[in-house]
Amino acid sequence: MNSLRTKFILVLLAACILMAVIVAILTPVMIEHEFVERAKEAHYGRFSQAIGRYIERNQSWGTEEDAMRFAEMAQRGRERMLGDPPANGRPLPPHLLGNFEEPGSPAPGALATAGMLSFEFVLFDTQGNVLHGGKDYQPGQKVDPSAFDSADPITYKTSVVAYAVPSGTTPLTPTDEAHLHTLQETLFFSALCALLLIIPFVIWESRKLVGSLNQLILAVNKMGKGELEQQVPIKSSDEVGVLASAFNSMNSQLVEAYNKLEESRDMVARQAEQLRELSIRDELTGLYNRRFFNEEVTVLHANAIRYGHAFCVVLGDIDHFKKINDNFSHTTGDEVLKTVAHILQTSIRSSDIVARYGGEEMVLALPNTSPKSAWDMMERVRTTIENHPWHNIAEGLIVTMSFGICDEPTGDDYEHMLIVADEQLYKAKHSGRNQVCSLSLTQNA
Repeated sequence: MNSLRTKFILVLLAACILMAVIVAILTPVMIEHEFVERAKEAHYGRFSQAIGRYIERNQSWGTEEDAMRFAEMAQRGRERMLGDPPANGRPLPPHLLGNFEEPGSPAPGALATAGMLSFEFVLFDTQGNVLHGGKDYQPGQKVDPSAFDSADPITYKTSVVAYAVPSGTTPLTPTDEAHLHTLQETLFFSALCALLLIIPFVIWESRKLVGSLNQLILAVNKMGKGELEQQVPIKSSDEVGVLASAFNSMNSQLVEAYNKLEESRDMVARQAEQLRELSIRDELTGLYNRRFFNEEVTVLHANAIRYGHAFCVVLGDIDHFKKINDNFSHTTGDEVLKTVAHILQTSIRSSDIVARYGGEEMVLALPNTSPKSAWDMMERVRTTIENHPWHNIAEGLIVTMSFGICDEPTGDDYEHMLIVADEQLYKAKHSGRNQVCSLSLTQNA
């Protein structure tokens, strides 16, 4: 019952059934009303003819004597049509019969028995004299003045000559009942055929409707799972087609906005990364700066102490760097710093950290590195710097570098290791420069 398609079919079927029930209820009432109206018209026409003949033959109308004479003629006519003898065994007196009964002329009673005889009427003239009685009035009586309000006028030559009021119920003739029954059967089978034709159409239309809605639901569910770019086919120009078109337009705008947002986010992320790099990198050499080095080495030193891993800190200083600036230029000095930084970066492992500690001084952190491995690594770096073609930067330029290594991660923080490494660097400087000095190992290049 939760299916839209099922609800759609049930609503349409209920509407069709309700329409058929309404037609079945109203049709007999309307048909019977139409039968009654036509029967009244037929009777009123006969009444008008009978009164007209009476007026033409007697040249009188509207008196009590006319009413009694017309009522007697109507009674004799009914008895003659039904084959009954006169009620008193005598023919109608000549002074009452007048000139009405002529060969070929219908008696007033015949008008009440010929054709549709199932209706009863109270017929009275314009003075209220009853011409034809019913269950409430008899000929010769006068009707209540209020009866004129509900009476139907009967005219003769455009003048109202009498009034008629149906008396009692209006039974249908067998012919009428047969016609009504046939019509009811026709309506029933027509409604049944209409339902049988409507059901496949309803199922087909509901399948189209539900299919289009299911495509929209599927697209929305995919969007909810992250597949933002969705388009549904537009198969009609009705409300569902308009909805599909609006969804496609909305989805295109959403995807475009999302792509722009992603581009903005990526740009912000790149800018944030650039800002972070600027905040942790030395502008000239591209090495990490001292602040970043201190943050990282604090963690590396603590881990080495906690887990008992080997850890070395190295301080390096370019020999006679002040003379390079003085004898060549500060530009040459900057090139020397950048070249040395590049050599250091390409000579260490990805797990190692190298930073510009200040001026021409560089510092390295070598986690999980034994004293001998640290000394070998720095010796290779020293040799690479010494053998670099410095004359490409400036003719006669010679660059060497001294290193001091602390290979014992002791103390509460790494500052102690920096002090020891600085002492070893000082030792290398005073031992002739261009060499590596270690707390555990002392060798000259």
